[in-house]
Amino acid sequence: MKKTLIFMMTFLALIVAGCTSKDKEQQSPESSNLVASEKTLPSGFESIAEVQDPKNHFAVLVTNQEDYEAMWQQFQLDGEIPEVDLKENDLLFIGMFESSSCPYEIDTMDAEPGTKELTINFSPLADACTADLSPRSFVIAVQKEISSQLDTLLLDSQGKQTKVPIQPPAEILEKP
Repeated sequence: MKKTLIFMMTFLALIVAGCTSKDKEQQSPESSNLVASEKTLPSGFESIAEVQDPKNHFAVLVTNQEDYEAMWQQFQLDGEIPEVDLKENDLLFIGMFESSSCPYEIDTMDAEPGTKELTINFSPLADACTADLSPRSFVIAVQKEISSQLDTLLLDSQGKQTKVPIQPPAEILEKP
């Protein structure tokens, strides 16, 4: 009787372990990932962002290596350019302002192809933030099958939502 019980428990444990590992294998990878974030903005950002609606926000979708390198320079980001598989992903460069005492940190990102929006939810901010404007840029890798359907970025912080149109790199890249 004990041998049968031990055999059944072992068999049940193997089945549960097998199902668990299969579930992990079938989970889909993240559709968007943070590549970089710094306290910089592209040169000429103020003049570009002033004519945009909403003001002081900018989002650019990059689909190739040449534009990736140019946009990295344009946004004045430090260090080596992180390697991103541009066959599978596009890159979203976001420029905005934040409070210098309460920097934005991305909590979640959710792409809604039906609404053509990528929603970025920021972590809650501290209760007391200064009212000054400090630059902030984000570079986010988004799977091509999702990015090709997006036309708007929805930034959500503390319940305040800001819709930012996603533009091609020609809108911001400096011309020689």
